[in-house]
Amino acid sequence: MKVNTTRRNVFAGLALAALIGTTGCSAVNPQATTFEYAPSDGTQTTVMADENGDANSDAVDFLNIGVITESADGVGALMGTIHNKSDSNQNVELQINDESLSFSLEADEILKLEDEEVTIEGVGTEPGSLADGVASAFGQDEEFNVSILPPTFEEYRELYPGDLNEDEHVEHLYDFQGQYHRDE
Repeated sequence: MKVNTTRRNVFAGLALAALIGTTGCSAVNPQATTFEYAPSDGTQTTVMADENGDANSDAVDFLNIGVITESADGVGALMGTIHNKSDSNQNVELQINDESLSFSLEADEILKLEDEEVTIEGVGTEPGSLADGVASAFGQDEEFNVSILPPTFEEYRELYPGDLNEDEHVEHLYDFQGQYHRDE
């Protein structure tokens, strides 16, 4: 029995094209899952020991920094993470508008601000806006914007330090949206 080599070559070519098409992207494009980032609504910045330093070892990262509050003059809860990536203890400072907060971090320590239950009286910026922020470490300052978030999202309600009328915060949702679906 004679085998049709043309048909075999066509199928081999198609299989090779499918293999390259499904796996070739990772050969020429970096994988997004390998990048360190702040996957939420807060903002981030990095303070380097010096401008020629190594961002992986001579730096302090301020990740997902935000304040959860109902109003500019109300109390707000600070959220985010500070990661001292250096091999020495660091005193770091975080300034949001006129409020300054200081933290001491050991070498390679990761501080989750939500666990510290840090609050700010009178944030000075309305929810949905960006406040002026300054992150300090190694005697260096880095200016950045800080997200001011309302406690309307469920994951932020539990962090909010004040009393919250939940019905007030979901009344703008349509009757058919997700968990707020109401059969009337």
